[in-house]
Amino acid sequence: MDLSQFKKTFIEEASERLTSLDNTLIELEKDPGNSLHINEAFRSMHTIKGGAGMYGYEAIVEVTHAIESLYDKIRHNHGKVPQPLINLTFAAADHIRDLLEDENLVNEGLVLRHSELMIAIKTMFENAAAIIPGGLNQEDADGVAGNEKLGVTNTWNILFYPDEQIITRAINLRYVFHDLTELGDCHIGHEPYEVDGRQAWSILLVTNEPYEEIESVFLFVLDYCIIVKLADCDIFDPMHLQLRDQYLVDKDLPEMESVQEETCKIVSESLGKLDAGNTRGLVQSTSRINVEAGKLDHLMYLVSELVTTKSELILALEKKNVDKALSAAEKIDKLSKLFSENALDVRLVPLNEMLIRFKRLIYDLSKYLKKEVNFEIIGGDTELDKNIIDHIGEPVMHLIRNCIDHGVELPEQRRSNGKPEAGTIRFEAVKSGNYVYLSISDDGNGIDVDYVYNKAVEQGFVEPNIKLSEKEIFELIFLPGFSTAQSLSDISGRGVGMDIVRKKIQEMRGEISIISQKGIGTTFQVKLQQSVSIIETLLIEADGVTYALPIEDIDTCSLDFSDEQLSRKNKQLGYNGRLIPFISLRDKFSNDHQTGLISGKVIIINKSDKNYAIVVDKIIGEYQAVVKPIGMAFSNQPFLSGASLLGDGSIALLLDTDHLWEEIAS
Repeated sequence: MDLSQFKKTFIEEASERLTSLDNTLIELEKDPGNSLHINEAFRSMHTIKGGAGMYGYEAIVEVTHAIESLYDKIRHNHGKVPQPLINLTFAAADHIRDLLEDENLVNEGLVLRHSELMIAIKTMFENAAAIIPGGLNQEDADGVAGNEKLGVTNTWNILFYPDEQIITRAINLRYVFHDLTELGDCHIGHEPYEVDGRQAWSILLVTNEPYEEIESVFLFVLDYCIIVKLADCDIFDPMHLQLRDQYLVDKDLPEMESVQEETCKIVSESLGKLDAGNTRGLVQSTSRINVEAGKLDHLMYLVSELVTTKSELILALEKKNVDKALSAAEKIDKLSKLFSENALDVRLVPLNEMLIRFKRLIYDLSKYLKKEVNFEIIGGDTELDKNIIDHIGEPVMHLIRNCIDHGVELPEQRRSNGKPEAGTIRFEAVKSGNYVYLSISDDGNGIDVDYVYNKAVEQGFVEPNIKLSEKEIFELIFLPGFSTAQSLSDISGRGVGMDIVRKKIQEMRGEISIISQKGIGTTFQVKLQQSVSIIETLLIEADGVTYALPIEDIDTCSLDFSDEQLSRKNKQLGYNGRLIPFISLRDKFSNDHQTGLISGKVIIINKSDKNYAIVVDKIIGEYQAVVKPIGMAFSNQPFLSGASLLGDGSIALLLDTDHLWEEIAS
């Protein structure tokens, strides 16, 4: 059996679980005693451990089982999660992401980081009695698995009470005990004794192997076993016992507070050697889509309706019943539209699935930069095509990082400016027609246009004494190689500038602009078109070319105006008691640049308080268009935002009403 597909699914599910864990830890830091979050952290590690063990990720099993044991103890004692454990879990989550990409620990650097992480985990276990409420129960095998994995010698007591079913199941105990002796020094009692009317044997095992290895030996007879840890030393070695007794009697145990401080220090030193602020994996795309059951149910309903209607059509054609055939054809036409809508709906993914990954980024960067940041999401339930979600993640992540690094001030600076100590980064999403509008803003410093202009002159991007508008100065920020950073840091000096952000957005035929006010804040506005969408349009024709206009942008159409009202000279017409500008598609796109009068039908556009008219040769009628991107070949035609294939095989070009307005206003 080929398990590669199942392993790929495990990796994707583990990545999603790690993202969920990141956000759980962020909430735990705010409320370390929240039992729901503690249980969720435990379940995340437990779930990942189960899958990792199934597909041979032994290093992941080692890490997750140790962390899981710590959370398990906390939740059973109804305690609070200490900060060192939260930091340790964050580091473990990042390390697991790397291990998912390097199953066999081929990378030497990853091997070193694994060792350093295990040192930090060992330190946590050694000081568990002081920093974890109730400490660790040394008789709880699951609770000390992390210590066992570090090679500590332990003595186990295995109570084995078989019955006659072992014989009927044809289990050969010889192999069971052979494997058991391979684990370490095994002492089996000479005589059985009675437990609840059944004969039982006591087996003492001295080993440095973990609980899982012992459990695996008795895998097929676990129903007849009780495995209990007896001691964390070799009870058959007098030297071991003497040293342990001396340690317990003479050890000068420090105060709990000092142990916590020392643990924090050691764990921080170990974790400091790991990659801090590692955002790899935060925007990784997956090949799977989680689909609501309701959408699939609706799809199955449409399939059943289509099969039934097809039978009706065939029967009507056989009987030459024209009326029933036409009725079935109309029904199939309606079903095809519903199929298209449902198929596209299945591809839609809520923005929250992308945004939830950024909480960890904001948490790490704010800690690193010693800033306080709140992250607000508006319109997170807006659904976008998965293809857009996969491609927009990295640019949005960079914009958020930019807001934290360059926008939000330090708490003391914000306090002196009369602002709350915690800055706010807000993400907003709005979908309109074939477009999605994203806004990433902060309430920080804002952009100093004079400083940006002077930097541009200093770096040779602008000639001295050339006057630039505020919008033009903001555009300088997107120039390749331009930077306003006074010094490079781990955050700003990553080799990814705003020019790369714009390039990635333009590759999706999107746009980005900046609005900023010094001392108030900055907003990055991103406009994207859906990769595929179905919208209601009005088909029109100009100079022999068919165009489509979104119905929702149209106020009214087919108005009659005289040629004098549509003269090129004035480029304005009267509508509802006022003058509005107009644009002629024939005049705009035709090679025949005539002057004088224009004739044709008039369509009034009303969108976002933008009121203007479009003059066309002919209005064809309404049409439900499946709009697809037209690619970079039309990148020099910003007025066109997509194309749709018509029933006769011809193409209708979707007009961008925003760009048409910009052409009129310029």
